[in-house]
Amino acid sequence: MGVANVVVMAVVAIGIGAVGVNAPTNAGEPKADKPMLGTPEQQERLDLMKSRATEASLTILPVRLGGKPWDRVTEVVGLLLEQQGLRNIELSKAAFEPAAKTDLQGLAASVGEFGKGRPITTEYVLYAEINGSPETGVNELRAVVADKAGRVVWTDRQTPRDEAFQGLQSREPMSLCVLLVQRLSPQLGLNEETAKAAKPGKMAAIMDQRSGMPPESDRTPLAERQKQMKQLGQNATVMVLPVRVRMADNAAEAGSAADLAKMISDAGLCKATPAKQSLLLEASQADPNEMKVLWDLAREFRDYSRKNPHDADYVLYADYRFSPQQWQAGFVHFVVCDRKGEWVIVDMQNSHHPDYQSIRPTSKEGCDKLLLKRLEGYLR
Repeated sequence: MGVANVVVMAVVAIGIGAVGVNAPTNAGEPKADKPMLGTPEQQERLDLMKSRATEASLTILPVRLGGKPWDRVTEVVGLLLEQQGLRNIELSKAAFEPAAKTDLQGLAASVGEFGKGRPITTEYVLYAEINGSPETGVNELRAVVADKAGRVVWTDRQTPRDEAFQGLQSREPMSLCVLLVQRLSPQLGLNEETAKAAKPGKMAAIMDQRSGMPPESDRTPLAERQKQMKQLGQNATVMVLPVRVRMADNAAEAGSAADLAKMISDAGLCKATPAKQSLLLEASQADPNEMKVLWDLAREFRDYSRKNPHDADYVLYADYRFSPQQWQAGFVHFVVCDRKGEWVIVDMQNSHHPDYQSIRPTSKEGCDKLLLKRLEGYLR
């Protein structure tokens, strides 16, 4: 999974609590609107937008999640479109307030009027809303694209009655953002080829800033250092420091490293030994942006490793948060530094990732097992 996609997941996680997720398919389903029949003029506008493809310019109005505008979700939609190849994207700070109980046709007209009355410099304006409640979960996606003259270009509405919505693996904001971009991209003339040619732009820079990630110049060397560690194989020595463990809402504490070190050695990955000294790093686990939690920890651990050299080729520090009752609620992070204190591996796992989903950790032992699986992926 690319760094940008991981950042997307971490940022969207901030908004998940705004509405319920994973609701039953028939819970609180909105009534279906009658299809909004496009006029020949609207079809011409849509064809023109498709022909512009990657050169089209688009302003994204704040995406509403559970009835409220969310900057972070808006940024995610922008990043996903940029990854599909759209080059000219602006994010509006002016939030559109839809009228209550407005059907799709009325919503589209209102979005057009709203955009027409704003100093928008792009050719097109996108408005999207993800609706639901704690009782029903996410149960509706509505989207409108209008041109700068306020004329409707494209509309879409998805509910649990629709095949695309039914195909979602989970009803989370991230899934709905992806669904929105999947449905909008063809209308913008974006496809697999434009995605392959896409380059990081303004949206990626925003995500990097949100994530707390270090400069690319600090991240690029990791691949070569991982290759060197892999080449050492079983000859590599790894000092495993006490794991930072946080269960549910309890405070973080230093857990034993012995079991994890034994698992790594028994797997034949390298020669792992538990550190004798205790260590509990202070980087916060409380920030809602999980990517920032990871990289704040990585920076603190790098500083520690540089100031406290160990008699081993590598040193590993792991950070776990888990709930015995809910496997989706935790994460497993770990960082490996070399003798110089330079990053070799910085890894994040949560419920969005396949390896995490395959193990579903609800205990320290489960987190150890997941870390071992991830480490094998780097070193095998």
